[in-house]
Amino acid sequence: MKKIILSLVAVVAFTLTSDAQTRKGTVLLGAGSSLTESGWMDLQITPKVGYFVQDGVAVGAMINFSNDNVDKTAYELSSSESSIGVFARYYVSNNLFTEVGLSSVSKSSESLKSVAQEATDADGNAVSLPNVDKVIEESTSSMDINLGVGYTIVWREHFAIEPFVNLVFSNGEEKEFSESAVNSYDVKGTNFDLGVNFSLFF
Repeated sequence: MKKIILSLVAVVAFTLTSDAQTRKGTVLLGAGSSLTESGWMDLQITPKVGYFVQDGVAVGAMINFSNDNVDKTAYELSSSESSIGVFARYYVSNNLFTEVGLSSVSKSSESLKSVAQEATDADGNAVSLPNVDKVIEESTSSMDINLGVGYTIVWREHFAIEPFVNLVFSNGEEKEFSESAVNSYDVKGTNFDLGVNFSLFF
């Protein structure tokens, strides 16, 4: 009987603590990361800030910038990614929430590619030359819509871990730049995104 009472007290205390985080006027500071693309060893953190406009309902913004440079002998290859967006979160229960987000995403990367060369001889015949390495830049810009569901696990009153899963709809354009041409492709797709948020409520 004593164990049952203690268990009930613990459940009630946890429920009250979770409910307190989602009251009107609470500020949410978080950092989320997708595990689908990066994995545990290469997390790409996306900071977000939100405000509970009423109990269980929060709106906010998220932003992310990253840049990386890699030396390849005589070349320095760079890659970058930026995203900015807004989100709205609704708590279905004390801990379970749904979230919708809209974000503009831009990515660019440079890579070395072996490119075939051709020339003509004195008679006008095509002559093949050895391949050469050239830097090719690729860029992608898209507008993403995120529909997700997550669960808030509160620890120490103000800190929470929030596993989530998103359905992401993307619509954008991919470009490939070389010395001689620019190739452009439409990018449309839908995919699932698994990740985790680390949030502070105050």
